Amino acid sequence: MAQLFQFCPRCGAPDFSAVRPNLLVCGRCGFHYYLNPVVSATALVADPAGRLLLIRRAKAPASGKLAFPGGFIDFGETAEQAVRRELQEELGLEIVAQQYLTSHPNNYLYREVEYRVLDLFFAARVRGYEIRAEAAEVADYHWVAPEAIDPAELAFDSMRAALAACLAHQPFGKLNSL
Repeated sequence: MAQLFQFCPRCGAPDFSAVRPNLLVCGRCGFHYYLNPVVSATALVADPAGRLLLIRRAKAPASGKLAFPGGFIDFGETAEQAVRRELQEELGLEIVAQQYLTSHPNNYLYREVEYRVLDLFFAARVRGYEIRAEAAEVADYHWVAPEAIDPAELAFDSMRAALAACLAHQPFGKLNSL
């Protein structure tokens, strides 16, 4: 990502270079710019039968791949608020309880720019299971038993890691007991 920055955002000097993989420093004014990860919030939602909700992504990156619903956290928003907003926007679902499960780093290639992301995963219980999928975001959705999810079909490495961690620790009982 550092290669995308050619000029100092403070003084405009072209002497703006990486001194570490996540730090750019201006040679003229000394401005320091840290390349920190963007953050997303994702929900693992189980139905009463213990199956997990997966969406099929409608757009890039990973268009057509399966994913747990969620998205990027907006400025001024908590992770908990973001995951509630994302489920409402994408699927028309209202979260009534949620609990943090795990986090995993991810690389998100969008329009030829690789973003470093920290994905936060929450167990979530919803009010009702009637889904109204937003076609621009969600091509389709499925309820799948956790052990039947093919990790190769998941859109992102972070989701594969979260699924593996969850299967190893059996937190899915928590999803329905929240």
